[in-house]
Amino acid sequence: MWNLYWHFGDDYRHRNALRAREPLPDWFSGLDAEAVRARCLSETLAQVRKHGYAHHIIRLMILGNYAIQRGWEPEEVTQWFRANFVDAYDWVMVPNVIGMSQHADGGLMATKPYLSGGAYINRMSDYCGDCEYRLGPQACPFTAGYWAFLDRHEARFGRNPRMAQPLGGLRRLPDRRQVAAQERDRGSDPP
Repeated sequence: MWNLYWHFGDDYRHRNALRAREPLPDWFSGLDAEAVRARCLSETLAQVRKHGYAHHIIRLMILGNYAIQRGWEPEEVTQWFRANFVDAYDWVMVPNVIGMSQHADGGLMATKPYLSGGAYINRMSDYCGDCEYRLGPQACPFTAGYWAFLDRHEARFGRNPRMAQPLGGLRRLPDRRQVAAQERDRGSDPP
């Protein structure tokens, strides 16, 4: 990260290849874990509020994943990480957020976005077991957000061989349009 930070230069922090423009919602920027019902996101926000830290995978899998799915402005996401983490050196946060977490550099650092739905979070963590989104009529906000992201950016990633499998799944999704509309309607409300 240190080398990439200096190699990409100061303009790198301003990249926004996915044209993400949504502002961070107050519940997120204020670390209001109690406003969030999704267990993974609530516990992560509480951990950051208490310790100013979360493991790199939690940063990507929960915080960054949710931000990229919702189209939050990458510079705002970077500033949020800078303000809330004890290891928030510029050389750490800029490449990690702009390049890895938000794919705002258009693929200079990673060939595909670091993005997942709820099934991956369930496999890789113990958050989902008693989450109210685990069962019942409401969809996991990460799963719905994943499909909505792919729907919005299908044309952009259509020629990327690493995105062929997820985009194929999107094309087979029977309720694709309803899921995308649901996520647009969700807006910045806490999950």
